[in-house]
Amino acid sequence: MAIPEDPNTGRIIDYWLGGGHHLPADVNAAKAFELLYPGFPQVFATLREFLGRAVRAVADQGTRQYLVLGSGVPTRGNVHEVVQARVLYTDVDLVNIELGKQILAGLPHVDYAYCDAADLGTLDQDAVRQILDPTQPVGVVMVGVLGFLDDRTAQKTLSETYDWAPSGSYLVADFDGEAMESHPAVLSLVHQAGGTLYLRRPEQIRPLLGRWQLTPEGVQPVDLWRNHPPTRLDRVFMYGCLAAKP
Repeated sequence: MAIPEDPNTGRIIDYWLGGGHHLPADVNAAKAFELLYPGFPQVFATLREFLGRAVRAVADQGTRQYLVLGSGVPTRGNVHEVVQARVLYTDVDLVNIELGKQILAGLPHVDYAYCDAADLGTLDQDAVRQILDPTQPVGVVMVGVLGFLDDRTAQKTLSETYDWAPSGSYLVADFDGEAMESHPAVLSLVHQAGGTLYLRRPEQIRPLLGRWQLTPEGVQPVDLWRNHPPTRLDRVFMYGCLAAKP
């Protein structure tokens, strides 16, 4: 596969987390974002820490399998490194899928397959049958995904995911918060790269979850979610939540 000239969010985050699975275009984009806001590496380190706490919370409920949508690079604290479980990572980016398969080669019950997170109908069913048990609860992980979906698409995606998941399943999700409003140049750079970032507050997030039932923590800044002692925040870059399908 030819080396892509366009950066990818998942590989940019891998660079910020100190990983080794990124390309020159990703590094250049990461550095451009850092010129606008030097704190981005820490922002995404905090998000990855939230992912770890939330996935462990799902595992504590007895869940032993996970579907990760919009996975990016499956390392640096991603799901299979946090819990021992069956994990199917998915993405729409073919380079990420190829990288993911290389990284995960030889690991039992872990794989990487194609799926457009905005259309669960594109999920590779052969990979699902090989990795996941449709009769058992699953942890659905949507971290770094929903911020790129408008309200209608996000609501539809979360509803379809609820219908797909067996009873007893959980959803781990994050949404981009209002802090980015103070960085319009960053939003412009995202737009130039072909994406749109939708910024939301908790009262805008809860209706999108539909039938998914929030755990008692509700929607919180990812820095605070089950993180003790709590951190004092001036701005919220991402909100996170855990929700269940009874």
